[in-house]
Amino acid sequence: MMIQTFTRTGWRAAWLVVFAPVLAPIGFAHAAGAPEIPPQEVRIIGESGDVAKRKKPASEVEKYCLNIADKAQDARYALEQKQLTELETEIGKQIDALEAKRKDYQEWLAERNRFLDGASTIIVDIYAKMKADAAAAQLAQIDRDSAASLIARLKSRQASDILSAMPPATAAEITNLIVQKTSAGGSMDEKQVAESKS
Repeated sequence: MMIQTFTRTGWRAAWLVVFAPVLAPIGFAHAAGAPEIPPQEVRIIGESGDVAKRKKPASEVEKYCLNIADKAQDARYALEQKQLTELETEIGKQIDALEAKRKDYQEWLAERNRFLDGASTIIVDIYAKMKADAAAAQLAQIDRDSAASLIARLKSRQASDILSAMPPATAAEITNLIVQKTSAGGSMDEKQVAESKS
């Protein structure tokens, strides 16, 4: 049996091989007795010429929290952007609906003004001075729009006397036209017109 003897350098080599995994995090240079070199610092000079202090690097927990906070903030911004886009679309639809209603109202108002202006002042004065039964007989013979326009411009008492002297079907048609042309909500759809005729 042969016993090997280790020299001084042999023991060091064996010692390094055995303890290398343990000493790896510390560093071989420090384990081997090399002098410790302080960490190098970078000095940052501010605008005033003074050395600016650097913030210490954040711990792993702080870095993790900051990364999560950034992602959460990005998600929150994305959600808010999506909600704003949806609101903008909804408001646009409501504006379009209001514009359509405004256009309908303006058309109705123009039609109403044309209707009321259709009967000249002179003709209205003539029918206002006539007896109700004579005016009713004449108005029953002209087209319904003109008759309705004339009656609408008369005083209420005169208009009711003339309409009561007319045949009921004719008076109903003229009254229906007056309601259509002068009431807000004015134009009736075809179904309502058909129901009113039946």
